[in-house]
Amino acid sequence: MKKLILTACLLTGILSYGYSQSLTLSDIDGVIDQNAIIVQSGTPDSVELITYFNVKNIGTKTISVLCKKTHLAMLDSTEITMCWAGGCYPSNINVSPNAQSIEAGQTITDFVGHYTQTAFSHFKSGESVIRWTFFDSANVNDSASVTVKYTTYPLGIDENAARQAMLSNAYPNPASGYAAFSYAVPSGTRGTLFVRDILGSTVETLSLQPGSGKVTLNTMSMNDGIYFCSLLVDGKISLTKKLSVKH
Repeated sequence: MKKLILTACLLTGILSYGYSQSLTLSDIDGVIDQNAIIVQSGTPDSVELITYFNVKNIGTKTISVLCKKTHLAMLDSTEITMCWAGGCYPSNINVSPNAQSIEAGQTITDFVGHYTQTAFSHFKSGESVIRWTFFDSANVNDSASVTVKYTTYPLGIDENAARQAMLSNAYPNPASGYAAFSYAVPSGTRGTLFVRDILGSTVETLSLQPGSGKVTLNTMSMNDGIYFCSLLVDGKISLTKKLSVKH
């Protein structure tokens, strides 16, 4: 009997070790449950929808992490690309060529996913679904996954689509010294203009008052290049506009 108990304990330990999870994901709302489904909403006139994830190693050793995207459903004339491990890759790349080394207890905030249209000046109404998976290159079973539904519906059709939030295109665009945006933030909510560069690094965060208004972004100290300006409502991305800075 003792031998049977010892054998069972050893098997349990081996299985637990083999399927231990070293990775967790989070976003601006906090930790994301394993295999969760989240919605990222926009409107047909959105330039693109941008996804940011933080990847944390909760294990006890350094691991090399790859990113994989799986197309579960895609609207016509749309594509999804990723930036991970120091590089940004074209839409035909489904597994990142490079692995990101993450030490035990370390969180990497550099992941960016770009969902864009390819043939028209605006998105069609509808939904694309992508599963993002981050996994240990030495053990594919050690992974963290989340499914993102990228929805683009006119305001008022999808109740998740920004709740009547509005963000105009930047003007002037390209910008040199400043860029202005008109916006609308629903009453009783918290609005933020969140600016990131093409690699996903945060450049500026500006608080917005509820209601309609105008906000000015100082671009004097920003390097020439492309930036993504997102309107967050209660911490969730509602709309994103592209800004070009050229001095």
